[in-house]
Amino acid sequence: MKFSDFIFNYRSCLSSLIKQQKYFSLFKRLFLLPYKYLISIFRDIFLNKNIDKIDFKNNSLDEYFKYFDCDKSSLVHGYNNFYDDEFKDFQKSKINILEFGIHFGASQAAFSKYFSDSIIIGVDKNPYFKKFFSKNIRSLYCDVSDKYSLHLLGEYLKEDIDIIIDDASHIPDHQLKTFSQMFKILKKKGIYVIEELDIFQSFPESYNKNLDNSKSEIRNFLYQVKDKSPDIERTVKNKEVLSLVENIEWVKILRGNYVVNNKNVSEIAFIKKK
Repeated sequence: MKFSDFIFNYRSCLSSLIKQQKYFSLFKRLFLLPYKYLISIFRDIFLNKNIDKIDFKNNSLDEYFKYFDCDKSSLVHGYNNFYDDEFKDFQKSKINILEFGIHFGASQAAFSKYFSDSIIIGVDKNPYFKKFFSKNIRSLYCDVSDKYSLHLLGEYLKEDIDIIIDDASHIPDHQLKTFSQMFKILKKKGIYVIEELDIFQSFPESYNKNLDNSKSEIRNFLYQVKDKSPDIERTVKNKEVLSLVENIEWVKILRGNYVVNNKNVSEIAFIKKK
């Protein structure tokens, strides 16, 4: 992690906590975040894998996903063919990709090898713990439940973003906030991706137990844009999201392989900006 990115992460996290008046968490992170940053440097030196030293020869995106144990692969969600179809025109270009949801960094590592001349920016509430590093991968802080935190991230990013992927909490309200804030910074002709649009239905213990498809506003919005619904202005209440419709060229909603509790939970949306 670049020191300038750590400074942003530190300030952004503390600013967000001050705005939310979470002073106990603020006090803890004053000291915890520098410690996590130092530990991340230690891990990169002694434990993490430098993927720039791994030599691949014309591998498919699915093979990269499998190598780094990423759940986008054909072994889990089965998003590999969808990503191949939508991203093939970008592969040889020098682009910037922003992905929400780092976890161990498997997805960023796979995309870094597939887009070998591009910058991959991973975003997470905890951007310090990952298993891979590269000169082409950055790690930034953002709390996707907080619009102010998303705003700070958008202000900090100086790059033109060609692709944005939301693989973070999968909570509909978070997906809605992230889309409404970050679609604005996406380049013209860029692609915005939201993974697991309806996974909340299969994990009621982790999400709102009373939430159904009709109450997932982002999912409802995307289906109406895809279907060119004449009722969209009446049924979608979020005016900030509605204002983005005129900048959307098309929406594709597809389904992969992963089944939980006898239900396929691998619904993924691709949104093309005009």
